[in-house]
Amino acid sequence: MDELSSKGEKRYKIASIGSEPLITGLRLAGVKEARIAKSGEEAEKAIEDFMERDDIGMIIIGEGVSNMIRSRRIKHIIDTSLMPLIVEIPDYGEKEEESDALRRLILRAVGIDITKTKIKKE
Repeated sequence: MDELSSKGEKRYKIASIGSEPLITGLRLAGVKEARIAKSGEEAEKAIEDFMERDDIGMIIIGEGVSNMIRSRRIKHIIDTSLMPLIVEIPDYGEKEEESDALRRLILRAVGIDITKTKIKKE
């Protein structure tokens, strides 16, 4: 059964794949569709499972788990999928500069690397 909003629009679920501490935190934040992955193979299987579902709108994946993935096909899916949107976030204990995360999201959404673009001043 599809979830519909009061306006008749389909509501999509958020899924997550990552380490146990990351998944625990996301579950506490309300993400119910979550898989702990301890290897690249487990992460690949979880991504394939979530991609087959039509009720998943976003997949949050921990960078630590993402880095374990070896399949070129799955890496391509992570980099290019728009529905569901796949977003990598720093895993528990990892650090990433906010500007790097924002730059990657803009690059993916707009197709322009904001750090490489020169702005003309008039």
